Amino acid sequence: MAKRKTSGKHKLLRLLLLFSWFLILTWIEIHEGADPTSNQDGTADTSVVLSAEDAPQYTGADTIEINGGKSNFDSSELHFEGEGWIRYGDLDELNRVTTMDAMITPEMYQTGTDADSSILPTGWSKSNQNDSNPKQLNRGHLLADVLGGSGEDWRNLVTLYRNANYPAMYFASEFIVSEAIQSGSTVRYRVTPLFKDDELICEGLHIMAKSVNDDSVDLNVYVFNEPKDVVD
Repeated sequence: MAKRKTSGKHKLLRLLLLFSWFLILTWIEIHEGADPTSNQDGTADTSVVLSAEDAPQYTGADTIEINGGKSNFDSSELHFEGEGWIRYGDLDELNRVTTMDAMITPEMYQTGTDADSSILPTGWSKSNQNDSNPKQLNRGHLLADVLGGSGEDWRNLVTLYRNANYPAMYFASEFIVSEAIQSGSTVRYRVTPLFKDDELICEGLHIMAKSVNDDSVDLNVYVFNEPKDVVD
């Protein structure tokens, strides 16, 4: 009898240890995935297009890297069939721009158009940011004209504070992609503006780019759309 009691206690102890280990592993898994956009080094990390809820918080820098600065297109999104293309997402229920996807080839360089001054993207006419400084707001292209983007399509124009449009967005992505396609690369490109709740001016833009025929471009960045006191 004494031996059977001891054996039963050992079995119970093993079960308790296994259950405790299961709880520990579950806790680690939950908490490791609790905030996929923040790391110890202050950069952001994600495997999907950001939403306004998980976008980085503005701390003064014009841009911040996402996913260590590396794009996360899947293999199907990087498939190139020999021709470039551009897809503008439909305007949402508030007439806000939603996204721009493109496969940019060298032939598309400088085939776009300047922003049409008659187009008033959401937030433009209702903002007083440019009352004292008429150049404070820009009609920003999601896909720049130098990369083949239209300045006559409402779906490609978004209200940006001047600093976000240039130099932030320009040097974070447009210049890099432009240099690559001029050198013969083909680049998969995506720009997604993020709007908080019903706001008409976006919080920022999530930008990804990856060259499909070489290693010249691989970026994943968030550009903050913040006003700055810039006076000519």
